[in-house]
Amino acid sequence: MDREDVREADVENLNHGYATQGQFVSDLMAWLDLSLYYYYCRHQWLGPSSELKNMLGVVVTREEFEHNLTKSALRGLSTQLSAEEKRQLYYARRTVLLRVGKTTKDFPALSLFRRFGLDSFQRSCVILAWAVELDKKYERLFAYLQDDMSRKAPERELAAQLFLPDGEELEACMARFNRPGGFLRLFEHPERGALVLCPAVMEYLSTGTVSDRPGRTFFHGATQTPSAPLLIHHETARRLDAAFASPDRLCILLSGAEGSGKRFQIEHLFSRQKKDCVFADVSGEDALEKAQEAALAADLTGAYLCLRCLDDDGDAARMDALETLELLRDKRFFLSRNPLHGRMKTLSVELEIPPVTEEERLTLFQGALSDSVIEGCTAEELAAKFRFQPAQIRLACTQAAGLARLEGNATISASILHRCCYAQAVHRLGDLASAVPPAYTWDDVVLPEAQKRLLREACDHIQYRHQVYYQWGFGKKVTYGRGLSILMAGSPGTGKTMCAQVIAHQLNMELYKINLSQIVSKYIGETEKNLRAVFQEARRANCILFFDECDALFGKRSEVKDAHDRNANVEVAYLLQQIEEYDGVCLLATNLIGNIDEAFMRRMTYVVRFPFPDPPTREEIYRRMIPPSAPVEGDIDWAFLAKTFELSGGYIKNIALSAAFLAAGEGVPISMRHMLRAAVNELKKNEIVVVREQLREYADLLDD
Repeated sequence: MDREDVREADVENLNHGYATQGQFVSDLMAWLDLSLYYYYCRHQWLGPSSELKNMLGVVVTREEFEHNLTKSALRGLSTQLSAEEKRQLYYARRTVLLRVGKTTKDFPALSLFRRFGLDSFQRSCVILAWAVELDKKYERLFAYLQDDMSRKAPERELAAQLFLPDGEELEACMARFNRPGGFLRLFEHPERGALVLCPAVMEYLSTGTVSDRPGRTFFHGATQTPSAPLLIHHETARRLDAAFASPDRLCILLSGAEGSGKRFQIEHLFSRQKKDCVFADVSGEDALEKAQEAALAADLTGAYLCLRCLDDDGDAARMDALETLELLRDKRFFLSRNPLHGRMKTLSVELEIPPVTEEERLTLFQGALSDSVIEGCTAEELAAKFRFQPAQIRLACTQAAGLARLEGNATISASILHRCCYAQAVHRLGDLASAVPPAYTWDDVVLPEAQKRLLREACDHIQYRHQVYYQWGFGKKVTYGRGLSILMAGSPGTGKTMCAQVIAHQLNMELYKINLSQIVSKYIGETEKNLRAVFQEARRANCILFFDECDALFGKRSEVKDAHDRNANVEVAYLLQQIEEYDGVCLLATNLIGNIDEAFMRRMTYVVRFPFPDPPTREEIYRRMIPPSAPVEGDIDWAFLAKTFELSGGYIKNIALSAAFLAAGEGVPISMRHMLRAAVNELKKNEIVVVREQLREYADLLDD
């Protein structure tokens, strides 16, 4: 193709817009190369006789000093060009502008220029910095023109001299780089002099998008849908829509507890609006830098900005900086655990997500389990047990459904569902209490039928709580004190701790035994502080609290004779208040019910008295303590053991276990001899003497 053909092809191109960004970039680089060439022709770094051109920026010779002393300062390329050179540059630039005007596609570069409202000089600076990333040849060119091989990126002085607008002084042009914000947001650390595009800008110019990164994620409302439907807090959603529709430029602050659904609400808002949003975590010392990066990503993509974890920023100056962050969009969103209560200086709308009620928790559990079949429990029971935030409910149900699929089950069992729920509970109750594994079931309990029926009725209090309080309307009559508290009283070893485990097993709840040594303090106010911490953590743990030997804490209040009496009464009164306000399950065991303050009795939902076992009951306990897999000889007289030794179930457990070890040591099955020896040893431990006459026909067994 000869020169005439090339010229005709160039003219023909002027009639068409750019089909690809590559064509647009090609013309831009041709214009830039021409500008750099004219600048090079007028650039005299050393005299023509210099022999140290490979030592740019390292050595200064006498010739260089004298040459630069007499060289006039370059006042901008446009002031140095001839008429023909100006015409050539004009045509090169005019070619680009003509073809851009006829381009129907929105390339990333054109979108960036338009979205940020860049003028001719600002666009030229972006193109200059972009050139280094597109072709490494420009590194050496810029290093030469800037008299330093280490300065491979174009600097502000070079940009001002290359693209000085007509009629503008060089000093005024350089002043553009001293104004914070504006188009300088596109560059990394522009205050240092070099013009280097931010990574997000480079990514956008290359791909037209900005990808997610740790602490910063995009939500595309036009193509994405939230992870679950919006089942509750519809009033909050309505108010968000109203704030978004406002024509004013404002900040929208959404506060609520961790996991209450703040981001979830914002995702639904932008899903309804079919808009994009950038979520950014701005906690930590580099909060402002993170926020600026997120704001740039939002402006590049035309998204709205939503900053999270604002509570970690106690510095008022930092808060002001976040509030006045430069942003092209007229709305910005802040997510916070606590309301700011008018701390923001700009026009703002503050919305708070209210605490989740039990009825709302039921709606969330039903929605999360709508595609699953659960066995052994109900959504009503889960809503009553677990005072969860919406995010915890979704995660627990999703995890349970996944585990059931892995096990090949079509239904989700109650044990899996409860295990996944407890995995979502974040608490520190282990510092104040000990977890007790629920090892027993109703089959292990040997009690009169009346006591067992009372304990089963207590469990129904949790399983049917929603039906009574909400479906039957008792919740309007009882606004507080909805918790379940059971006082179990009886002699040591009568099964109180066992029944606490049975209740935990029946309800599929975790059981925590309170360590009184870590609760009671000799210092005034410390006991109340520890008790408050116990009940606060118990609410987060959604567990059963078990106070063993509770009379040490729940003792009767006495007449005030000194400061110690007054403080002791304050502790008891405070504990009364906590028990009444606690809406979970609280179990209390005591050997001395007569020492319990009468005010506690009224606040107990159930009081179960554990009787001392009679001979038939003791015989049943003996039989149940021996596992079916244990080898037993047929000579054991269970009735004799039960009648002869008047012991409670706890002691009988020790006897059976001790007899098993005696038999194992001899390598023989458990026999009457082992049971007698274990019983006598247990009584001796408690300083009770057993005479031969008591053992009657079995006395000779101890002589072996």
